[in-house]
Amino acid sequence: MSRPARRRGVSTEMVSIILTLSVSVLAFLFFKYMPDYRPAEGQTWIWSLPGWFSLGYITIQLWLLLDTALRVRAAGVIGAVLAIAPVMTGIVIGVLWVIGYLQLSGFQLNALALLIATGIVEFVSTLWVRHVLLQRGMTVVPDQDAA
Repeated sequence: MSRPARRRGVSTEMVSIILTLSVSVLAFLFFKYMPDYRPAEGQTWIWSLPGWFSLGYITIQLWLLLDTALRVRAAGVIGAVLAIAPVMTGIVIGVLWVIGYLQLSGFQLNALALLIATGIVEFVSTLWVRHVLLQRGMTVVPDQDAA
């Protein structure tokens, strides 16, 4: 009896990596090319957008993380390593703001704080699920007993 052919699509881990890198790049472009952005008068609802984007982003990432964790196959190291990308992007932007290279408005500082906080939640959740819940290590050293 032959097995049905498995469709090889994009894995949930790869979707998570693409989403992480996309958010990092878009955040950098927003802060770099829209300096001192302020919502127009009467558009106070825009102030809530960074919070809703952060909530949506972390919800999607946690779904993808749990889907990856429930797979039988081993999870890759690159996803866990790249989970820190939004935090590092936020820290770099924060440093550029402190030294005066970027001019950020109160709205942008709010968005920056949410970017860093959401990135920390994603990174810690990734490490917790992989190391505590699944008890999987992320070593790249070959097993010495196999030889």
